Amino acid sequence: MSRLRSVSGGRFARLDLAAAVATACLALIGLGMAWINTRSYEQPIIGIGSIFTRSLLWTAIGVAVYLVTAFSNWRWVRTFAWPLYFANLFLLFVTLVYGEDSGGNARALALFGIPIQSSELAKILCVVALATVLSQGDRERSGRRDILITALVIFPPFVLVALQPDMGTALVLAAALFGALFLSGVATRWIALLSTFAAAAFPLTWILFVSDYQKQRILAFIDPNADPAGPRYQLFRSLEAIAGGGAFGIGFDGTALANPLPVQESDFVFAALVRSFGFVAGALVIGLVGLLVARLVWHAWNSPDTFGVVLGGGLAAVVLFQALVNIGMNLGIAPITGIPLPFVSYGGASLVSLAFGLGLVQSHRVHAGAVD
Repeated sequence: MSRLRSVSGGRFARLDLAAAVATACLALIGLGMAWINTRSYEQPIIGIGSIFTRSLLWTAIGVAVYLVTAFSNWRWVRTFAWPLYFANLFLLFVTLVYGEDSGGNARALALFGIPIQSSELAKILCVVALATVLSQGDRERSGRRDILITALVIFPPFVLVALQPDMGTALVLAAALFGALFLSGVATRWIALLSTFAAAAFPLTWILFVSDYQKQRILAFIDPNADPAGPRYQLFRSLEAIAGGGAFGIGFDGTALANPLPVQESDFVFAALVRSFGFVAGALVIGLVGLLVARLVWHAWNSPDTFGVVLGGGLAAVVLFQALVNIGMNLGIAPITGIPLPFVSYGGASLVSLAFGLGLVQSHRVHAGAVD
């Protein structure tokens, strides 16, 4: 019994508490925003189908997934990395063919009436697949081979997600690839070559994968004289809300009386947050995301094996890219893409998938004994 307590206590001591606290705080802020959004849309706070009730349920599931994953052995996930990867490819294909439309996108499969986005899970499983392939064999092999193999891993899910069309999530997969390659030690010249190839393929990507409404959003971002009743309207409302929030915001009661922002539960949740609680709350969220990303990079840097390096680096890139794009589009410095703010935007698939990924990093730390 004493030995069991010693082992469990030692494993608990190896948990990255800073990362866990940052994740928990972001999830709590997400619940607070769900409360505000429920009131703004005049829904019952505790009611079947309300934003807050669903968020509460998804958060509870996310906590369970995080804890179970953190204290399970990550080697099981690596063992089944490829079956999971190909199963997700199948789900992405089924979603593309049979998925429910959501704002023009075939992005969700209905499971007992609940829309499930397989593209969110693809972010994590692709990082696991990248970590698996880069940690196999002789790590002295050429960077050219690493680039080729990892690009082949990312390309199928990238295409399937982009065709839904969900170019925002597809770009998150690309960010995971670059983050994994950079921190795994692949020579910068090979990453630069891959970046050049991606840039050269942009015209083809624009024609084949970018839908009309996405093109309108990008062109509206580039052209300040775009139709103010179109995509620019969302940006104007967002900037107005951020400016109106001031230092400490208008509070819970003020938010209940204010007109809801366009898609304020997901795309423009940061603007709704600043309007409610001011610049201080916005800075807090940015700080928490920064802390989480820093801890993921720290784990990658100090990992005793390549799998942990790529896992931490890939997830750091996913969280950072999503946060930068979401906050950037709220501030008008990035085009509107529909990418959620990690743990703060409403969305069960995003929350649970990220919880699984971050729990897997904790599991690697617990069972591999990463350096503090």
